[in-house]
Amino acid sequence: MQHVQAIPVKNLHHKSVQSVITQFAAIHLLTNREAEIIGLIALHGYSNKEIADHCNISEKTVKVHIDKIMDKVGTRSMRKLLAAIISNAV
Repeated sequence: MQHVQAIPVKNLHHKSVQSVITQFAAIHLLTNREAEIIGLIALHGYSNKEIADHCNISEKTVKVHIDKIMDKVGTRSMRKLLAAIISNAV
């Protein structure tokens, strides 16, 4: 099992985390909306309803975007998606 160096949360800045998400989105050819959605999940822990409210779209549309993100990344698990984002940063 690979050892991952812990990064203290206080050292993570919103700007650097956002740049990680932007880079991740570029690697996986995510649309701007898909990148926005993974940012809301990764940075704020938003639920599908919270994402829908924030983006002024339906929850069903959020689910469609999440399904497309999962397909592009090659996972069906939110935990694995978040792990992939973090691995991209390390």
